[in-house]
Amino acid sequence: MAKARTPAARQQKPKRHIGRWVLIIVLLILANLFIGVGIYLYRIWETLPPVHELKEWRPDEPLRIYAADGSLLQIVGPQTRFALPLDRIPVKLQEAFIAAENARFYSENPLYYPVSFPGILRAAWVDLIHMAPVQGASTIPEQVARNFYLTPQKTITRKVAEILLAYKLAQHFSRKQILELYLNKIYLGQGAYGVQAAARTYYGKNVDQLTLGEMATIAGLPPAPSYLNPVVNPELAKKRRAYVLKRMEIRGYIDRAQVEKAEAEPILSQYHTTASNSAPYVTEWIADWLSQQFGSDFTFRSGLKVYTTIVPQDQIAANRAVAVGLENYDMGLSSLDPKAYRGPIATLSGAALQDALKGKRPSMLPARDPANLRWGVVESSTAKSAQVSLEGKQTVTLTLKDVSWARPRYGAPKPRSVDAVLHPGDLIWLRPYVEASTAGAGQEWGANVWSSPGPHAGWQLTQIPQVQGALVSLDSRSGAITALVGGFSYEMSHFNRAIYAYRQPGSGFKPFVYAAAMDAPALLAAGHDHYLTPQSLIADTPLSITLPNGQVYSPTNYSNKFSSTPIPVWANLAYSHNVPSVSILMDIGIPYAAQYVQRFGFPPKQIPMVPSMVLGSGDYTPLQMARGYAVFSSGGFLPKPYLIRKIVNSNGTQISLLNCPLGYAPPPDETAIPPGVAYLMTEMMQQVIKIGTGVAAQSLGRNDIAGKTGTTNHETNAWFNGFTPKITTTVWVGYDDNRSMGRWAAGAREALPIWIHYMRTAISTRPQGGFFRPPDVAGPTESSASPVGVADYLAAYPPVAATASSESGEGSATDSGSKLIETIKNLF
Repeated sequence: MAKARTPAARQQKPKRHIGRWVLIIVLLILANLFIGVGIYLYRIWETLPPVHELKEWRPDEPLRIYAADGSLLQIVGPQTRFALPLDRIPVKLQEAFIAAENARFYSENPLYYPVSFPGILRAAWVDLIHMAPVQGASTIPEQVARNFYLTPQKTITRKVAEILLAYKLAQHFSRKQILELYLNKIYLGQGAYGVQAAARTYYGKNVDQLTLGEMATIAGLPPAPSYLNPVVNPELAKKRRAYVLKRMEIRGYIDRAQVEKAEAEPILSQYHTTASNSAPYVTEWIADWLSQQFGSDFTFRSGLKVYTTIVPQDQIAANRAVAVGLENYDMGLSSLDPKAYRGPIATLSGAALQDALKGKRPSMLPARDPANLRWGVVESSTAKSAQVSLEGKQTVTLTLKDVSWARPRYGAPKPRSVDAVLHPGDLIWLRPYVEASTAGAGQEWGANVWSSPGPHAGWQLTQIPQVQGALVSLDSRSGAITALVGGFSYEMSHFNRAIYAYRQPGSGFKPFVYAAAMDAPALLAAGHDHYLTPQSLIADTPLSITLPNGQVYSPTNYSNKFSSTPIPVWANLAYSHNVPSVSILMDIGIPYAAQYVQRFGFPPKQIPMVPSMVLGSGDYTPLQMARGYAVFSSGGFLPKPYLIRKIVNSNGTQISLLNCPLGYAPPPDETAIPPGVAYLMTEMMQQVIKIGTGVAAQSLGRNDIAGKTGTTNHETNAWFNGFTPKITTTVWVGYDDNRSMGRWAAGAREALPIWIHYMRTAISTRPQGGFFRPPDVAGPTESSASPVGVADYLAAYPPVAATASSESGEGSATDSGSKLIETIKNLF
């Protein structure tokens, strides 16, 4: 007989059924969870990039532009990077990063490599406590994955992708390969990517020159490069360095003695740049041309290296000469026109004043100091002196002689006290001078402020000039541009006036027409029966020319005076008489002259077919003028100016310069004008230096200098074009809006001083030598009426009837031509 079930037994059966269902439900949930996670991971895995491509990885490297001596002029690109193979990175630097970022990098435990799961759990716990993503736990493989493929944004999906990529990397790369990628890719602040860039940025060294303390400082940067920056936050950087050193000691990489020695090192980091940045107008032109040719990505990321013709010491001298020359004009120190002080940049007060006195750069200033200027804030002023905080670093004293140029308005008397000019809180510009001057501001300043930066005696109040200028200097035979300045300051204006500013050259154009009139073979071929010699006499009397439109053109000399006696050609050029110059042009004919001056590189469309052509009524750039004058300097050869010697890509292959307007081209084999004509014109332009409008250049103490001044109508442009047997240099000064520089402005006053002070440096390394005299040109004799040689093949040129003249140029005609000639004869 069956045993009856008790009530308790009947109650257990439902409980067992419930337990099974709970287990089934849990298992189904877990299965779905695993399936969901699997699908989630699979989808992320499918979107991951193929990491094997990193085996062919070449880091983005910026464009590098080098000077003629191989020094670095500029780095142009979004990143500063210098990639190195691992064997060129010091072991201790490698160990510093491993100790700080991934202590178990070489561990074989799968819990710690390539992903540290204990680290992830620890970071998750910290994030949970703070209810925000606070702590990271990325190993070096994970950081490589993130740096190459992912964003730094902290999300779960990004972290999962980072972990999966780390496993992919570990499958395809050895640990040393991963470490090399990491140390060349990691961002370390101030635009520096990789350890070599960081070493140069913070210490001005290569990685193999770093001390242990410096290595630990750099290795401590990855978590927060800006916050731990040793320049901005030295104390925080010091604490982080101590942490890195302690981790290195724990791992056995260094001993206690090494730790103590490294910790004793002071934090002496400061920003360094391996690029001089001394030729910004040059490097900007090169970068622009490359990006137009090859696109921005290739230009700024592919590691191009451009080798230029710029001579560093010449470029630095050119920068300073242009800056000081323009400042002098704007301050009224170079011209006869008294200029006005336009007042302080701003008057600071309150917190802005206190910040500036502590060295914080006021927001109204440009990002960098322009040219040779430095900013300062007036702390106090009295009648005799003012105390000025120089960029918050030191206090300097300005006396009356340092501000005496600063008239309150144009033409006003000089100030009689310092406190009439400067007031507490004034934000001002200062420039250094080398020698103390006791005579007050005036021409004496010219000798003080031209000197190169260095130890100096004091500071002078100045202001950013409104006038602009340009300088271009080149090798007369090869065309290599050794210095180029496109304006007062690249920080203030990026417009490159040396290459792109088309301005009237004034009397600086006369030599090209004079050469046309002295080229006997060319004139004979054109049907003329006479030609000029340097001592040919030209009438200097009033004349008028009826133009095709019926208007009458009556040129004048700069002095508005005429000579009663004809004047030799060479004297006309030396003293820059206008009327005889137009007479010469009209005699040889405008069509012939226009065709001839093309031999100097001037395009036909730029040559005006009018009588004022000889006086520079066309528009030409400083670079074009320098090229034209190089024809005289080189003995008749027309060089092709060039800035770029070669361009090399990251593989070492040279890139063609065929389409580059300022790329290298071999010097010409044939002359553009006869060597005899080039020599005679050079001899004539040497008289410009000896007795004419360029006499100030005699201060250089050389007898191998020639040149010509140029000033246009209403004094809107001032030029000096000069040369030695090796170098040709052109300087232009003027306003961008073509307004007058004042009735007394002239090439001899505004442009020539800049030329002189640049050339003092440029010729210092080049020995003095005479210009080559061709066999067909005889030298001066005792009985010669002229100090200039005569071409054997040239016949005497009869005086021509008066014809016409044009725009104003420099020079001063005397009342008596005979007296002028007699005076010139007595000089020799």
